[in-house]
Amino acid sequence: MTHMCEPITAPVPGDPVVPGGECPEVASLVAPYLRIIRSALPPREAERFFVRALDAHEEERRRAEALQLGFSAYLWDGLGESWGTSLAHASAWEAMQAIRHLVRKAPRADLAAYLRLGLRHVREPGAGIPGRAPVPVGA
Repeated sequence: MTHMCEPITAPVPGDPVVPGGECPEVASLVAPYLRIIRSALPPREAERFFVRALDAHEEERRRAEALQLGFSAYLWDGLGESWGTSLAHASAWEAMQAIRHLVRKAPRADLAAYLRLGLRHVREPGAGIPGRAPVPVGA
């Protein structure tokens, strides 16, 4: 199925801007995953997650013509050894993988724009669920 979308400047429900004039279908599919990350992780951790995802995306783009490990490996490495020990981490990780998959399927989509949008959302006052502690895997 092919969707023809004109560039838009109108907001997608729940999101102030559709990155890069993207087709609203892509933005509407990515938005829930951005909210999952924002609600699963405490604000500082969510901010760090989006920053590391931007770094991983840039590293993957920088090495585009060379043999490389790829986005997920760069993100995992950037998050460090303490990453992956909670259900919140698993939820955020899977949401990021879904975002990346959706954006790769859309020819005009820009992953960095969506990551910056997610980062902007977690930096807003009151973002995330305050005081929520991650639940360790196996708890």
